[in-house]
Amino acid sequence: MSKTLVSEDQSFWQDLDDEDRGKIKSCVRLRRIARGEALIELGAPSETLYIVNFGQFGVVNAANGEIVAEIGKDQLIGEMGFFTGEPRGAGVVAMRDSEVLEIDRAQFEALVAQFPDMQRAVTRSLARRLARLGEITRRNFRQSSRVRVIALIAAGGGAIPEGFSARLLQAINARAHGCARASADARAHFPDGAFDRYAVADWLGALEQENDFVLCVADGELNEWTRAVLNSADLLIMAVADGSQALNPVEEFAFTLFPANRRRIVRLYPHRPQTQEPSAPWLRERDVFMLHHVAMDSGADFDCLARFITGQAIGFVAGAGGALGLAHIGIVKAFQEAGVVFDMFGGSSIGSGMAVAFAQLKSPEEVEAAIHEIFVQNAALKRLTLPKFGLLDHTILEATLAKSYGSIAFEDLWRPSFAIATDLSTYTMRVIRSGPTWQAVRASCAIPGVLPPFFDEDGHMLVDGAVSDNAPIAPMHGLKNGPNVVVDLRNSDPRLYDFDYRALPGRNALLASMLNPLRRKPLPDCPSLASVIQQAVFSNIREKPAFSGGLDLTVQPPVCPGASFMTWDKHREVAEFSYRWGLETIARLEEEGNPALAEMRRLSQPS
Repeated sequence: MSKTLVSEDQSFWQDLDDEDRGKIKSCVRLRRIARGEALIELGAPSETLYIVNFGQFGVVNAANGEIVAEIGKDQLIGEMGFFTGEPRGAGVVAMRDSEVLEIDRAQFEALVAQFPDMQRAVTRSLARRLARLGEITRRNFRQSSRVRVIALIAAGGGAIPEGFSARLLQAINARAHGCARASADARAHFPDGAFDRYAVADWLGALEQENDFVLCVADGELNEWTRAVLNSADLLIMAVADGSQALNPVEEFAFTLFPANRRRIVRLYPHRPQTQEPSAPWLRERDVFMLHHVAMDSGADFDCLARFITGQAIGFVAGAGGALGLAHIGIVKAFQEAGVVFDMFGGSSIGSGMAVAFAQLKSPEEVEAAIHEIFVQNAALKRLTLPKFGLLDHTILEATLAKSYGSIAFEDLWRPSFAIATDLSTYTMRVIRSGPTWQAVRASCAIPGVLPPFFDEDGHMLVDGAVSDNAPIAPMHGLKNGPNVVVDLRNSDPRLYDFDYRALPGRNALLASMLNPLRRKPLPDCPSLASVIQQAVFSNIREKPAFSGGLDLTVQPPVCPGASFMTWDKHREVAEFSYRWGLETIARLEEEGNPALAEMRRLSQPS
């Protein structure tokens, strides 16, 4: 397969032939920069221009220390300040073991006089950099951050299972072009047996130019090869099969190099177990960005992991909407039947419950059965209580959620997932990705006034996620690259009510009607207090979801006839209605040549 994933800035050297390139390199100083070392300090004089020979550098945001841009092989560093004469506007740090060509002003003027095309090369590079900066400001940098060289190590006291790296590479190559290298390959490439870290970095950099991804398998001990690989990689993957949970020396060294957002842990099993040991103990000493579960006999699990690594994971965002959220069941079923495989699920309010259930790899039929048990058989949202903390008795809901979801935590779900809650202690949105799933769903569904808030173990008061974000696409973007299906349950058609407002009884008339059956008259068809509160909480459903990427697909299923925010007993009708609507919508999108649907189907193909 040809390279399709990475769109590189054009090389600085494109305007210069090989002979001139060699002469220029022979005239300037070569400088090696260790991973983590600063090449440029903020505010320093701009007296030097650099060209990356191999490696990777990051431009640092002075305000928060985060990397806001990356600069790779054959690209310029420091050209803006060099030509304007202004002090350095940002710091630049080596993200891998790297080497640069260092050119001062006198050398540059002499080189331009000898090689006139060099001025054109610099000008073009500067123009591309300005255009690139404009692109970065228009979108989250995380979306443009490159992961190309991947280090694979064993976690704890176990070893990487035989065949894992080969299966992973196979899944990657179904979507991109990659290669794998281990210490045996390095010994063949370096016959003298010396693994100089910069020589290895140069070698891996050359492989990177020919591939989208380079998978480097570290040894089980902290030797020269393992150190060189870890100093030259962008992403750390820790494979967990068995053995002690204590950090091993390779992990300890790796953690000094990789920030948490560049670490992933993969728990491996011969096959999917009926029950599994909790993952939490593995995470106590390992701060990682995401945990994945892979059964060695499951091609689907390897494909899912490969899509995350290659930045092509497919997400499902389940919006809030009370009982109308049962539409998610039918929508997921329709997309699955259309050949779309979801790798990650997230949601708000009722959408959080759906997300967790589907992340357990439950079928739509199993999810609907669980809904029936919780909301119909157990009437989890039917029992009124004294309106001190909420209108409804929360204990039934909590008991049924705990029974339905069991003791499973987010970190033990077979697919990554999250739930959204609103933290009224900090006035922020809480993205919940760890801990008991039933508690997260309870917090995400805590409709203010209808149910009491949920209080976490730190004392934070959490209420319905819809207060913060009804269709949480932004958190999904923050956790992965790749396309998403966003289910927005807003109803574009206004819902009008056909009853005489003047017929609403006052307090005395209402009490008399309720206490004396002989005087009872039919009450006007006005929404109940719980329904009004719920619709008020979900009022932001009328706003479009936050910015979605170019390959995000937002769908808005219509309201099933007879359904409303509180009609949980209509779950079968809502699921079936949304399923039929989903099939029709997918067929229409296919006929229109919708690019998002086409891409999701392409990415879902098994390796």
